[in-house]
Amino acid sequence: MPYDINVDFSESASNEFLRDVGYSSPLGFRLLIDSQRYPNAQFNVQTAAIPEISVNAAQYATPQRTIEVSGDKVTYAPFTCTFLVDENLENYHEIHDWLVGLVVEPDNRETRKVRDMTLFVLDSHNNVSREIQFVNAFPTSLSTLDFDAKNTDVQYLVADVTFSYSYYKIG
Repeated sequence: MPYDINVDFSESASNEFLRDVGYSSPLGFRLLIDSQRYPNAQFNVQTAAIPEISVNAAQYATPQRTIEVSGDKVTYAPFTCTFLVDENLENYHEIHDWLVGLVVEPDNRETRKVRDMTLFVLDSHNNVSREIQFVNAFPTSLSTLDFDAKNTDVQYLVADVTFSYSYYKIG
């Protein structure tokens, strides 16, 4: 696995839990995709969630019963976000073209179909406190845009996009 992290499983005592802890706000985040190729897609993100990560237990068969031991493969759930669609549909169009380009563009060294994306988590002063980098991300689905002339209130269009990626790392 290309993402290597050293995890300390030692049982030493620490005073780390005694420090004053602020809590993370779900309102403080920003998503950066690739400002050169997709300058409009990274703006207007309304919702984003750090995806689930799991390790399935491996099964060790014995004559009397099956014992589960720690697994050897990490599974990352897809990354999904919701964004406001601009009036010219530019951000929707960028994701649409990226999605279609995955299929129609030739595979060669000049064509880069995947991009790294970074979700910036902001603290209470709107400074970046953490970065979650999604490595080799690409869209796998883009939701419909529902136009409805019956609405009496303006409800701006939103779209959902789902990305697959190799892994994510928290920095």
